[in-house]
Amino acid sequence: MSFILEVADRWSHKILEALQRFPLASLSSFIVTFLLIIIVEGNRFSQSLFMLISYKLAFVISLGIFLFPTLHLLTKSVWFKLVGLGLLALYYYLLPLNILDSTIIVRHILFIFALVFMFFWAPFMDVSISNKNIWEWTQNILLILLAMILLSFAFYAIFFVTMYALNHLFGISLATVRYVQVAIAIVGLFSVNYFLAHLPKYIMLVQTNRYANIGLVFTKYILTPIFLIYFLILFAYIVKIIIENRWLSTNIDSLALGYTVVAIATYMYWTPLWNEPNRKFRIFLWGSLLILSLILATQIWFQIQALEVEVYSLMSLFTLWLLLVSSYFLFFEKASYKWLLFSISLFIVLSQSEHLINMSVKLFKNVSKMV
Repeated sequence: MSFILEVADRWSHKILEALQRFPLASLSSFIVTFLLIIIVEGNRFSQSLFMLISYKLAFVISLGIFLFPTLHLLTKSVWFKLVGLGLLALYYYLLPLNILDSTIIVRHILFIFALVFMFFWAPFMDVSISNKNIWEWTQNILLILLAMILLSFAFYAIFFVTMYALNHLFGISLATVRYVQVAIAIVGLFSVNYFLAHLPKYIMLVQTNRYANIGLVFTKYILTPIFLIYFLILFAYIVKIIIENRWLSTNIDSLALGYTVVAIATYMYWTPLWNEPNRKFRIFLWGSLLILSLILATQIWFQIQALEVEVYSLMSLFTLWLLLVSSYFLFFEKASYKWLLFSISLFIVLSQSEHLINMSVKLFKNVSKMV
């Protein structure tokens, strides 16, 4: 019993600390949870004004769950919090009343991904810090996310098994909607606050550590062979395309994206292991990405000649990003991870540039009418 009380006391202390550090993020999480529970309780397919506004509010405020902590990590200035509130208000104003559109939802998810990557680089923008420290911070974030997901699943599984036993033993049952509401409450109230509570408070005190045996085995004997096999398959396929001159009939976009993810993940997992003897492997890795960017640029050029420019606008942006990032890490000895992570957030935002321009034009027109 004392153990349970100690755990409850420790967790309550951490949650209170999270509320003090990230009050706006916790408030956003609570509001979104409350709205989603109401939406699920009612007719969630209703097109009534109340339901449409509830959807839109939950949609916009959900962005605040990610926006406010990242702004706090970027700077402690209260003005940035006000800027965050202003951005959310502007986002609400520019969105249509009915946001249940696949295009709008996909763009919203992409904005969330951009903010998630901001967790990895925001604390280091105004400081000079080693890649080992940045990687240690990144690992901490990933481990917190993993623990949060596992605990959330565990809590829901305990609830589900309990209700299953009560139903079969005593005939006590709940409506299906209650299971959905409990899942929403666990994610919105527990998961978010657990993650915020476990974010390291003093960024500069994050210590670099050598891998334990499991980390060493995973990096050297699992992830690295996967990368090398992927390299052989992808570049053998590219050689086939070149020999057969099949630039227009063959698309390697998804293969290139997957290879880029595996290659960069491999490079970052090698962070504690890099030394002078491994320098050739580092050059090989980034060199392969640079060559891949040139191959993609060649394919896009052939597509442009075939008058299919609009189809490849996003891929063109990805190719440019890959060219710049691979050149940066290949030719700059002290290339920093923070610029790699920052560039991913920037790439996601720029990929929605057309949508952002349209929203800006709409805002300008509305302001002009008011004036």
